[in-house]
Amino acid sequence: MRTFIAAEINNEMKEKIDSFIFKTYKELGNNNIKWVKKDNLHITVKFLGETEPELIKPIEEKIYKAISNIESFNIELRTIGVFPDTKFPKVLWIGITTGEPELTKIFNLIEKSLVELNIKPETKKFQPHLTIARIKKITNVQKIKSYLQKYQNVDFGRCQIKYITFFESILHHEGPEYKLLSKFSLYE
Repeated sequence: MRTFIAAEINNEMKEKIDSFIFKTYKELGNNNIKWVKKDNLHITVKFLGETEPELIKPIEEKIYKAISNIESFNIELRTIGVFPDTKFPKVLWIGITTGEPELTKIFNLIEKSLVELNIKPETKKFQPHLTIARIKKITNVQKIKSYLQKYQNVDFGRCQIKYITFFESILHHEGPEYKLLSKFSLYE
């Protein structure tokens, strides 16, 4: 099983982002870019990758304990960026301006608790973001730079993060399907 832990945005924000993608995707072309479907939009807190089925329950218990005292919080999504850089872009993302400290705290608590299950910690610094596309190959770097410059101040608004979710990612030819394994409420 491929699994990950996420913070979900509300449907209104998913609609705004999906509308933005629909209006702007032609600017980059679509041949080598895989856009994230509206229902799959989320903020990844931790990607676990291949996970043994017998670890699902222990992981759920660790997530529950790690975030049991965390209050719900607001996030603001603004600007567009790429990982790792504009010369070799692989991921197109929306940045998080408000709510980044809270997401980082949740990541750190979960990361620390999962080490007890021998799940390796991340080697890269956690950078909260919302992926909107994966770039297989870019033939025109200037197109990416122009796109990023044009939409650097785009504002997707705010929403409240009320849950942390644990998903299984099932890969299909037409794209991944996310199956909810469990949902953890944050305090209101």
